[in-house]
Amino acid sequence: MYNVAEKFTSTNKAGLEALNTIINTSLTGIGALATLNLQTARAFAERGAENFAALSEVRDLAGLKALQKPMAMAALDQSMAYSRRAYKICNESSSAVVQVFEGHLRQVGGDLFAAINDGRQNLPPAVGFAAATAKSLMAAAKQVYGQASEVGRQVADSAQASATAAGESAVKLLAKPA
Repeated sequence: MYNVAEKFTSTNKAGLEALNTIINTSLTGIGALATLNLQTARAFAERGAENFAALSEVRDLAGLKALQKPMAMAALDQSMAYSRRAYKICNESSSAVVQVFEGHLRQVGGDLFAAINDGRQNLPPAVGFAAATAKSLMAAAKQVYGQASEVGRQVADSAQASATAAGESAVKLLAKPA
Protein backbone atom coordinates (compact mmCIF):
# COMPACT_ATOMS: atom_id res chain seq x y z
CA MET A 1 0.00 0.00 0.00
CA TYR A 2 2.87 2.34 0.77
CA ASN A 3 4.24 1.83 -2.74
CA VAL A 4 0.94 2.93 -4.32
CA ALA A 5 0.76 6.05 -2.13
CA GLU A 6 4.35 6.85 -3.02
CA LYS A 7 3.53 6.51 -6.73
CA PHE A 8 0.52 8.80 -6.35
CA THR A 9 2.69 11.35 -4.57
CA SER A 10 5.36 11.24 -7.25
CA THR A 11 2.70 11.47 -9.98
CA ASN A 12 1.13 14.51 -8.31
CA LYS A 13 4.53 16.14 -7.94
CA ALA A 14 5.26 15.51 -11.63
CA GLY A 15 1.84 16.98 -12.45
CA LEU A 16 2.63 20.15 -10.55
CA GLU A 17 5.97 20.44 -12.30
CA ALA A 18 4.28 19.98 -15.68
CA LEU A 19 1.68 22.60 -14.78
CA ASN A 20 4.44 25.00 -13.73
CA THR A 21 6.24 24.44 -17.04
CA ILE A 22 3.02 25.01 -18.99
CA ILE A 23 2.31 28.24 -17.10
CA ASN A 24 5.85 29.53 -17.65
CA THR A 25 5.71 28.64 -21.35
CA SER A 26 2.35 30.36 -21.72
CA LEU A 27 3.59 33.49 -19.95
CA THR A 28 6.68 33.55 -22.16
CA GLY A 29 4.46 33.37 -25.25
CA ILE A 30 2.21 36.12 -23.91
CA GLY A 31 5.27 38.27 -23.23
CA ALA A 32 6.54 37.71 -26.76
CA LEU A 33 3.14 38.66 -28.18
CA ALA A 34 3.05 41.80 -26.02
CA THR A 35 6.53 42.76 -27.24
CA LEU A 36 5.47 42.14 -30.84
CA ASN A 37 2.35 44.29 -30.35
CA LEU A 38 4.42 47.12 -28.87
CA GLN A 39 6.95 46.97 -31.72
CA THR A 40 4.12 46.91 -34.26
CA ALA A 41 2.41 49.91 -32.63
CA ARG A 42 5.68 51.87 -32.74
CA ALA A 43 6.25 50.93 -36.38
CA PHE A 44 2.65 51.88 -37.20
CA ALA A 45 3.09 55.28 -35.55
CA GLU A 46 6.35 55.88 -37.42
CA ARG A 47 4.77 54.81 -40.71
CA GLY A 48 1.81 57.10 -40.03
CA ALA A 49 4.11 60.06 -39.42
CA GLU A 50 6.01 59.32 -42.62
CA ASN A 51 2.77 58.97 -44.57
CA PHE A 52 1.44 62.24 -43.15
CA ALA A 53 4.64 64.05 -44.09
CA ALA A 54 4.51 62.60 -47.61
CA LEU A 55 0.82 63.52 -48.00
CA SER A 56 1.45 67.06 -46.83
CA GLU A 57 3.93 67.53 -49.66
CA VAL A 58 1.47 66.37 -52.35
CA ARG A 59 0.25 69.23 -54.53
CA ASP A 60 -1.83 67.46 -57.19
CA LEU A 61 -3.84 64.31 -57.94
CA ALA A 62 -0.94 62.64 -59.79
CA GLY A 63 1.27 63.01 -56.71
CA LEU A 64 -1.47 61.51 -54.54
CA LYS A 65 -1.91 58.62 -56.93
CA ALA A 66 1.87 58.02 -56.95
CA LEU A 67 1.84 57.71 -53.13
CA GLN A 68 -1.10 55.32 -53.02
CA LYS A 69 0.72 52.19 -54.17
CA PRO A 70 3.87 52.50 -51.98
CA MET A 71 1.79 53.27 -48.90
CA ALA A 72 -0.51 50.31 -49.51
CA MET A 73 2.43 47.98 -50.17
CA ALA A 74 4.19 49.08 -46.99
CA ALA A 75 1.01 48.55 -44.95
CA LEU A 76 0.49 45.13 -46.50
CA ASP A 77 4.11 44.11 -45.87
CA GLN A 78 3.88 45.26 -42.26
CA SER A 79 0.61 43.41 -41.77
CA MET A 80 1.95 40.17 -43.26
CA ALA A 81 5.15 40.38 -41.18
CA TYR A 82 3.08 40.86 -38.03
CA SER A 83 0.82 37.93 -38.91
CA ARG A 84 3.74 35.61 -39.60
CA ARG A 85 5.53 36.53 -36.38
CA ALA A 86 2.36 36.20 -34.27
CA TYR A 87 1.67 32.80 -35.87
CA LYS A 88 5.24 31.69 -35.13
CA ILE A 89 5.00 32.77 -31.49
CA CYS A 90 1.67 31.01 -30.99
CA ASN A 91 2.89 27.90 -32.78
CA GLU A 92 6.08 27.72 -30.68
CA SER A 93 4.15 28.20 -27.44
CA SER A 94 1.50 25.63 -28.27
CA SER A 95 4.13 23.11 -29.43
CA ALA A 96 5.97 23.47 -26.13
CA VAL A 97 2.74 23.01 -24.16
CA VAL A 98 1.81 19.94 -26.22
CA GLN A 99 5.25 18.41 -25.61
CA VAL A 100 4.91 18.91 -21.84
CA PHE A 101 1.38 17.49 -21.92
CA GLU A 102 2.42 14.45 -23.96
CA GLY A 103 5.37 13.76 -21.66
CA HIS A 104 3.19 14.01 -18.59
CA LEU A 105 0.52 11.82 -20.18
CA ARG A 106 3.13 9.13 -20.93
CA GLN A 107 4.47 9.33 -17.38
CA VAL A 108 1.05 9.18 -15.75
CA GLY A 109 0.00 6.35 -18.04
CA GLY A 110 3.17 4.39 -17.24
CA ASP A 111 2.77 4.97 -13.51
CA LEU A 112 -0.89 4.00 -13.65
CA PHE A 113 -0.14 0.79 -15.54
CA ALA A 114 2.68 -0.07 -13.12
CA ALA A 115 0.42 0.50 -10.11
CA ILE A 116 -2.36 -1.59 -11.68
CA ASN A 117 0.06 -4.39 -12.55
CA ASP A 118 1.58 -4.36 -9.04
CA GLY A 119 -1.80 -4.42 -7.35
CA ARG A 120 -3.41 -6.84 -9.78
CA GLN A 121 -1.72 -9.87 -8.27
CA ASN A 122 -3.62 -9.48 -4.98
CA LEU A 123 -7.01 -8.56 -6.42
CA PRO A 124 -9.91 -10.61 -7.79
CA PRO A 125 -10.19 -11.37 -11.55
CA ALA A 126 -12.72 -8.57 -12.12
CA VAL A 127 -9.96 -6.06 -11.48
CA GLY A 128 -7.90 -7.65 -14.26
CA PHE A 129 -10.75 -6.93 -16.62
CA ALA A 130 -10.90 -3.33 -15.32
CA ALA A 131 -7.16 -2.97 -15.81
CA ALA A 132 -7.40 -4.23 -19.40
CA THR A 133 -10.27 -1.83 -20.00
CA ALA A 134 -8.27 1.07 -18.52
CA LYS A 135 -5.33 0.21 -20.78
CA SER A 136 -7.53 0.10 -23.87
CA LEU A 137 -9.20 3.39 -22.91
CA MET A 138 -5.80 5.01 -22.40
CA ALA A 139 -4.63 3.73 -25.79
CA ALA A 140 -7.81 5.05 -27.43
CA ALA A 141 -7.34 8.44 -25.74
CA LYS A 142 -3.75 8.64 -27.02
CA GLN A 143 -4.95 7.78 -30.53
CA VAL A 144 -7.70 10.43 -30.44
CA TYR A 145 -5.25 12.99 -29.08
CA GLY A 146 -2.79 12.19 -31.88
CA GLN A 147 -5.50 12.55 -34.51
CA ALA A 148 -6.67 15.86 -33.01
CA SER A 149 -3.10 17.16 -33.00
CA GLU A 150 -2.69 16.23 -36.66
CA VAL A 151 -5.96 17.96 -37.60
CA GLY A 152 -4.83 21.06 -35.69
CA ARG A 153 -1.54 21.11 -37.57
CA GLN A 154 -3.35 20.74 -40.90
CA VAL A 155 -5.70 23.62 -40.03
CA ALA A 156 -2.76 25.83 -39.03
CA ASP A 157 -0.89 25.00 -42.24
CA SER A 158 -4.02 25.73 -44.28
CA ALA A 159 -4.53 29.07 -42.52
CA GLN A 160 -0.92 30.04 -43.19
CA ALA A 161 -1.25 29.09 -46.87
CA SER A 162 -4.49 31.08 -47.15
CA ALA A 163 -2.91 34.15 -45.54
CA THR A 164 0.06 33.93 -47.88
CA ALA A 165 -2.19 33.55 -50.92
CA ALA A 166 -4.33 36.50 -49.80
CA GLY A 167 -1.23 38.64 -49.39
CA GLU A 168 0.07 37.67 -52.81
CA SER A 169 -3.33 38.42 -54.37
CA ALA A 170 -3.40 41.83 -52.70
CA VAL A 171 0.10 42.56 -53.97
CA LYS A 172 -0.95 41.61 -57.51
CA LEU A 173 -4.05 43.81 -57.29
CA LEU A 174 -2.00 46.76 -56.06
CA ALA A 175 0.59 46.20 -58.78
CA LYS A 176 -1.99 46.63 -61.54
CA PRO A 177 -1.91 50.10 -63.09
CA ALA A 178 -5.03 52.16 -62.41
